[in-house]
Amino acid sequence: MMRSRLQAETNPYIAFSDLILNLVFVLIFFVGGILAVGQAGWEQVRYRNAQEKVVKAVRKAPLTVRPLLLLPAQRNDPPGAQRWVFRSQNMFLGDTADLTPQGQAALVSFARVLRSQSSNWKRVRIEGHTQTSQPNTPERWGLSAARASAVAEAFYLKGGISPNRLAVAARGGQTPYDNKKFDPRNERVEIVVEYAQKSTP
Repeated sequence: MMRSRLQAETNPYIAFSDLILNLVFVLIFFVGGILAVGQAGWEQVRYRNAQEKVVKAVRKAPLTVRPLLLLPAQRNDPPGAQRWVFRSQNMFLGDTADLTPQGQAALVSFARVLRSQSSNWKRVRIEGHTQTSQPNTPERWGLSAARASAVAEAFYLKGGISPNRLAVAARGGQTPYDNKKFDPRNERVEIVVEYAQKSTP
């Protein structure tokens, strides 16, 4: 049986080089894809242990009002951020920024849990959210800012969290809960816990 002319002229070194070159291209493509697509996911993994410690501490704490944990982080949060949501109902007196006794107690208890885990996080951002504005009505920036400030004050004065680790933001009705306009859950305060990577000695 005669070998074909192509088989007779095939150089094993060229075939091997071609195989290695293809494997290198596949590896470069694979690593590039992971870096391009999964950067945010890898960043999130870096903070997972610290996040889990805080979640366990919150779940074990005897809180009168338990906040809802939103996962994964929302919008433009930095990597490793957690959002805890307190609904405004029963937290504030009517349409004001005055905390109810129940709301104050819940926030102070939550702040103390965060303080006990303060080595695991970098900063707490408190966002006030109000109901979505009806057409041709002004945004309620003042109320959302005042509610966020009231929560920050409770965290600082009674919860023991240092003010230089707190930030306050007013969102008004710009970010509806679950993207649903005119939902009662839009009236809320979100506590964004931002985590820092531990520096290695």
